[in-house]
Amino acid sequence: MSKRICALLLAMLMLLSLCACGASSGQATSGESVKEEAAVKETPAVPLSPLEQLIAEAEAGSTEAMVKLGDMYRDGDGVEADMETAGSWYEKAGDAGDGNAYQWLGNMYYNASGDQKDYGRAFEAYTKSADAGVPDGMGMLGLFYGNGYGVEQDTAKAAQWYEKAADAGCAWAMVRLGDMYRDGDGVEADMETAASWYEKAGDAGDFYAYLALGNLYYYASGKQQDFGKAFAYYTKAAELGNPDAMGNLGVLYGSGRGVKQDYEKAAQWYEKAADAGCAWAMKNLCFLYMYTLHDDEKAEKYLLKAAETGDSGLMATLGDFYSDFEGRGRQDYAKAVEWYTKSAEAEDPSAYGTFQLGEAYNYGYGVQKDYEKAFELFNRAVELWQAQNSTDEIFAYTVGQIGDMYSNGRGVEKDKEKAAEYYKWADELNSR
Repeated sequence: MSKRICALLLAMLMLLSLCACGASSGQATSGESVKEEAAVKETPAVPLSPLEQLIAEAEAGSTEAMVKLGDMYRDGDGVEADMETAGSWYEKAGDAGDGNAYQWLGNMYYNASGDQKDYGRAFEAYTKSADAGVPDGMGMLGLFYGNGYGVEQDTAKAAQWYEKAADAGCAWAMVRLGDMYRDGDGVEADMETAASWYEKAGDAGDFYAYLALGNLYYYASGKQQDFGKAFAYYTKAAELGNPDAMGNLGVLYGSGRGVKQDYEKAAQWYEKAADAGCAWAMKNLCFLYMYTLHDDEKAEKYLLKAAETGDSGLMATLGDFYSDFEGRGRQDYAKAVEWYTKSAEAEDPSAYGTFQLGEAYNYGYGVQKDYEKAFELFNRAVELWQAQNSTDEIFAYTVGQIGDMYSNGRGVEKDKEKAAEYYKWADELNSR
């Protein structure tokens, strides 16, 4: 009996032991599963790249994102440049209600270079832009009709579109419309209407408009010419930062038109214009300091600055300055030759500078006398003047110089017949 009881007790203990092990094993498995789930939850999601994020926003309907994508593919900003893809995104933005996107689409095809320029597609895009009420789109249709870009030229339609754009507040279209009324292009010429549109454009902040108004009164004929009004409008344009208007104020002060003549004020305005990048004003300033105000220091300063623009004519003027030409400038023949040489060898060489370099070799100013070199340079200067159909009196003088060289056998073999030909040619040029 006791043996049976012991056996039962032993069996029960073994069963309990097995249950405990199973429970322990189950708890461990459950714990590991929880840990794994927690680990999954704690693993961060891989973030989208800026481009992917932008595409996601565009695909979700953001027209701003679509336009940004168009800009990126147009400019190759962070992606490979692709006009077709850019155009697709602009088109999607336009179709989604952003009329300006059609404008960017038109601009892309209008401003593209080479084979990618497409006036036809640009015209279509600008038409959609105009239909969407975008003022610049209307103005561009005026430009396209006026010039026959992607459509048959029609200046009357151009004027109509410019007027629609102007009425919608497009300042540059107001200026274009003013030009058309000024010139009678597509509309009947009307100076008052032209002036009215220029005035509106100026009030809208277009600094060219006041310049155009000044020019309108400055260049008008008869009683319509009004230097006082020209001065007033040039002043407005200059105050808005227009370099040409600043230069024109220099012209008016220098000539005494519309204002009391004042060379110092003329120089001040030319300086402002020159500092703002107006090349012709810089040229006038150089001559003003050199020949009128006789300020060699400032003349040299601005001549050197002007020569940096690559203007071969101003390089030749620098040569004159150092030649002490007509008693104006500083006498330094070596520097004079240096600048005459630069003028003659410039990308767009100066006939006058080439002639003066020839004179230096002919007379030995700043360089060793060399008649053959002088002869060569005189002929090159003549070729340049011929190409320009020039009536410059120095052209005739240079032809005469070549005649002298043939006559005296200086720098070339003596040839009386050739000399006679050149003398005759010089007389014909002088009689023109």
